[in-house]
Formats: sequence, C-alpha cells, structure tokens
Amino acid sequence: MKRIALIIIIGLFLMGCSLPFTINWNTPPTQQIETPVQINATETVDVIATEPPAAHTAAPLNGIEMNLGSIYMVLPPCMAANATGTLVPAVPYDEFNGPMEYYPENRKIAFLGYPLSGGFFEANGSDHGGLTIYPIADFVAMNQAAISPIVTNMQILLADKPAAPQSIPFLPVFNAAQVFKAQVKYLDFQNGQGVRFLTEYAQYYAPINNDDLFYAYQGITADGKYWVSAILPINAAYLQEAYDSVNVPDGGIPAPAMDDPNYGNAMEAYYIVMLDKLNTTPDASFTPGLDCLDQFIQSLQISD
Repeated sequence: MKRIALIIIIGLFLMGCSLPFTINWNTPPTQQIETPVQINATETVDVIATEPPAAHTAAPLNGIEMNLGSIYMVLPPCMAANATGTLVPAVPYDEFNGPMEYYPENRKIAFLGYPLSGGFFEANGSDHGGLTIYPIADFVAMNQAAISPIVTNMQILLADKPAAPQSIPFLPVFNAAQVFKAQVKYLDFQNGQGVRFLTEYAQYYAPINNDDLFYAYQGITADGKYWVSAILPINAAYLQEAYDSVNVPDGGIPAPAMDDPNYGNAMEAYYIVMLDKLNTTPDASFTPGLDCLDQFIQSLQISD
C-alpha cells in the first residue's frame, strides 16, 4: 500500500517537472566560506532569519571544489565522482492537487557515481533525492498556511536544539510521515545551520530497510532566504534489503510479522531496539559514511 501510494505521488511530481537546462558553470565562491552571511530579516516574507553559525576555521576538505549555480561545495570522493546542477521551474499551487504538486523555482544538485542506486530515493536527481535549494519567501507565498508553520517550527528547533526532537520540519512535503528519526545531529554549513538525521517515510509501520532508508538534512541559510534539503540514500550492512524482505543479514533484527495480533505494539518495541542499533553504529560503518556526508553538508555555501 505504501509503495503504490508513494510511487503514484512521485510519478505525478515528475510529470509536472520539465527541466529546461543544466547549470554547468563552475566558479569559485564569491565569499570566503569561513565568513557567515549577515542576517537581514526584511528580505523574506513572514520568515525570520536564523542566527548564523559561529565563525570558525574549517579543516581542509578532501574533494572536488565546485560552484554550481551559486551553490558552492566540496564534493568528497567517498560520496560521488561528480555533480550537476539543474534549475527546476515552479509549479503553481492548486488547492485541489496533492502536497507534492507545487513548489517554487528551485536549484537541484544531482550526484553522479553515488555509491548506492536502485533505492526508493536516488541521489542522481531523478526524483526528490539529491540536494535541493528552495527560496523560502516564494515557497511561503505559494501556500502560507501550510509552509509558514514548517519554516517557523524549523527556526524554533534550531534555536532550542533539543537532543531528541519530537518532529523535524521537512521540505518538500510528502504524503507520508517520518517513521523514525535516528542519528540526529545539528550541523552548520558555511552560511547557515540545520539538522541531519536518518529516516524513512511511509504511511504505515515500515520496517527499517536499506531500500527506504536515507540521510536527510534540513537547514536554513543565515539570511533566512533559502531552505536546504538533502535526501541521500544510505545503507547499513545489518539491515534487510527492502521493506518486504524475509531475509535479515547477520547482526540484523527481524521485524514483527504483519499478521501478529499485537502488531502495533510489537513494531513500537522493534523501533526502540532498531533505533538504539542505528544510533550506536559508527559513522564509517554506513554506506556512504555519515562522516563523509556530514563533510559535504558542512562545505556548502548558498548564494543568490
């Protein structure tokens, strides 16, 4: 049921998204990446700029230095061989359409040679996977009732930084829910801040599996202008291959059978054990490594 619903939704998204050209310029950033951009809250609509991260001297990063459409990054070899940028045209809001069928013009980065492929989300930009930069004011203007609370809740989350947040605001909006949140870590990029975590989206109790699991990063630039959304597949060797797999690798934990008369409670207990396992897995034991993906996020600087 989950598969059918989400496949239909993503299919509708792709039908409405005509990519006009690929950004191919590659120039140095216009600012030193160690210098945070100053806050100017008046530049956004109903959006308060977040506090900039403290200035710091970044350690040298190992990777390819790129600037795709004013998105500066250092692409580590453990993550991808190359990257391309695409300008995605806006799809106007229609109150009769679903939540994924409207969005402002945005910049998307696809990763070539990413170490994982064939999962529900891809890093190559074929769906919502990869890195997407949304202009916040334009997104809020499309549907203030739906998007403004997401932005406000993210600002509150980043101000308070609770160790175990009940929910993490997310763009784009999916017709499904965050099933769990593991490996939650607040992470600054060069001119903004956000939070990374591991999750799956589903409409039911979904087993934790390598087909659906992804590394998520949700953040806001310090000037309050842009929302940074990364969706990158990630695997752990002990996880089952897909949500409906019957074989569990060594070290894994089988999910309760769906015909278990106490299925709901059994799945809640399963999540507790599995989240403990995910949270105690070393960064480098994931594919790609959490440390590798974090390094990429920390290198980002988003300009107009």
